[in-house]
Amino acid sequence: MDLNELLKRYESSKQYQATDQQELLTLAKKLYISNEISFHHYKELAKQINSAEENAISTP
Repeated sequence: MDLNELLKRYESSKQYQATDQQELLTLAKKLYISNEISFHHYKELAKQINSAEENAISTP
């Protein structure tokens, strides 16, 4: 699972777009806890979410 898949899954379950990275991290954690994704995928998603947030903050 990549970040785009996580975003689509979030939007389909919540019926709206995520407003911050914490919402996506929470969904990724829930998927990991319920064994829907591996620890490796969870770490990769967390890294992608954090780097996307850093890029959004540093872009004027």
